[in-house]
Amino acid sequence: MNKRLLKVAVTTALTVAFAVPAFANPFTDVPAKHWAYDAVNKLAQAGVVSGYGDGTFKGDKTVSRYEMASVIATAMQKKLNNDQKEIVDQLSKEFATELTGMGIKVDALDKKMDNMVKVSGDARVRYGASDSYDNLDFRARVSFDGKINNNLKFNARLTSGNLGYDKDFSGKNGADASFENTNTIKLDTANVTFNALGLNNTIGRQDLVLGNGFLHDSAMTGIASQAGNLKVFAGHLKNTSKIAGAEYGMKLGAANITADYVNYDDGSDDTDVYGANIGIKLTNSVTALGEFYNVDNGTSDANATAYGLKFNKIGLTALYRDVEAGGFPGFSNMQNDMQTISAAQAGAGFKGLEVRYDREIAKNTMLNLKYQDFENQDGIELDGGARTQATVSVKF
Repeated sequence: MNKRLLKVAVTTALTVAFAVPAFANPFTDVPAKHWAYDAVNKLAQAGVVSGYGDGTFKGDKTVSRYEMASVIATAMQKKLNNDQKEIVDQLSKEFATELTGMGIKVDALDKKMDNMVKVSGDARVRYGASDSYDNLDFRARVSFDGKINNNLKFNARLTSGNLGYDKDFSGKNGADASFENTNTIKLDTANVTFNALGLNNTIGRQDLVLGNGFLHDSAMTGIASQAGNLKVFAGHLKNTSKIAGAEYGMKLGAANITADYVNYDDGSDDTDVYGANIGIKLTNSVTALGEFYNVDNGTSDANATAYGLKFNKIGLTALYRDVEAGGFPGFSNMQNDMQTISAAQAGAGFKGLEVRYDREIAKNTMLNLKYQDFENQDGIELDGGARTQATVSVKF
């Protein structure tokens, strides 16, 4: 048989058997000092291989397609992750004739995996500091993704909220440090996704990030539909404000452009936001960034702009922001920082330097550093002075 396929099959069989504890090797022709002793032992204990009737393994014997199909059939009954499932699925198609002769349906594995719920999650620890602020917090989230049928998927996510280390979470250290759960464990997303009328639709509580997050980065309860590069959405935010809008992304030469329109309506104020952000790849190492938003609430009309550079290979981004009075979106990702822009500061506007550093320090582990040095439009430094935030996040 194909040697590469055989190697993949053996590797997969070993993977699904890796957690089996070691016992006495049942095969008389595999001595304890043999290089394959542990591997053969685990395969046997997992029931993936059973050897021959005379108690031997016959490792020097060429494996037949039927014998290989027997190994695959056993692996198909094991609990597999997505990567393992993909390998076994390929092997099952290669050995479909032999498996069918053994009375095993090749599509059985697909059906089994369709009914599985994928569990994933993330956790983070953050430290934030300024002249008037110093704190540490933690957060953990667990997501559940599953397939109801061929056209209906669901997602649900539990979050711990921010677990503040300081007893006084408002910005100053308390007399004694203790953990404080500012949000009880709750379900922060719950939605279903399906295709209809040529649109990919998600209904329910869901994350909504527009542009690079400065315009909007907050969950909504409603519907978001996407067709190609166009996304339209409508729903309610956590403060009961209504939200509706659209986003369109396109690539034009070396530039990636995203255009947005959002309407916020809290019952008393009706605000329209128009804007766009652009990234132009100057070289493989450097991308020029720019963004512009206009915020119009009927009584005031203000702009927010930013421009700078991203050094792709080292993960460093430097931006200069200029937000006019009334030009700060209320649901920006800057509101998710440990020390947020206050309502008074946002209303008066601000400007200054923002530097970010993002780097993967280990597999599924990211380090994010952020430094902001803002002043108001009159040139007076914002309360608290320069802000620094460090975050380590992991995915599992």
